[in-house]
Amino acid sequence: MTRTRGMAAGARDAAAGAARTVFSRRAAPFWIAVAAIIGLLAGFIGFGGLASASRTPTIVASGQEARTSLYSAAVQEVELTDAVESQFLEAEPGEQLLVVTLRLENLSDRAVGVDRSADRVESRMIVGREPMLELSGITATGTARSWRADGSVRAVILQPGVPADVTIAWPVADDDTTAEALERGTVRLDVYDAVEQSGQVILAASTISWRRADLSAQLNLEVAP
Repeated sequence: MTRTRGMAAGARDAAAGAARTVFSRRAAPFWIAVAAIIGLLAGFIGFGGLASASRTPTIVASGQEARTSLYSAAVQEVELTDAVESQFLEAEPGEQLLVVTLRLENLSDRAVGVDRSADRVESRMIVGREPMLELSGITATGTARSWRADGSVRAVILQPGVPADVTIAWPVADDDTTAEALERGTVRLDVYDAVEQSGQVILAASTISWRRADLSAQLNLEVAP
């Protein structure tokens, strides 16, 4: 029993000694440093330091450029019409055409097509389930179609580093919802970043596809009066 009491007393003395050491004046700089680190962490967390990064896309005004890793786009003109005679293009009943002229530049090192493949590259600029350019605020009712703004009817091919004015027409509903969205200025063109992906099982290794990545920017679409 005496031995057990002695061990207990020794443990208490050791604990008391450790406590005196921890809270002694010599340990003060250590505790000051700990307090400072805790304060910095609290401030970092309080100001959202551990929050996920904002993915809100940049809103880009007409005429200003939205730039991604593989291409850039800038709205030049927006028009709502029933037909584009030069392209033999006419809206279906209950629809109208939202016609947007863009300045596009191919920032990759290979030619790409706007609505079809070119030079073994599937860019998917305006076609497919996940196009790089997609309407926001209203829904397209059909497939988009593109042509050069100079009126050329041939397929639009973007050469590397050569800006081109390209017109794209999206069929949209001819109803009050579309009219109100355009009037409120909530109709935009989503611009997605792109990642190059080489050919897979059924494609040649030399074939490249542009895979849609994060939403990079939204271009304002203001219909000309």
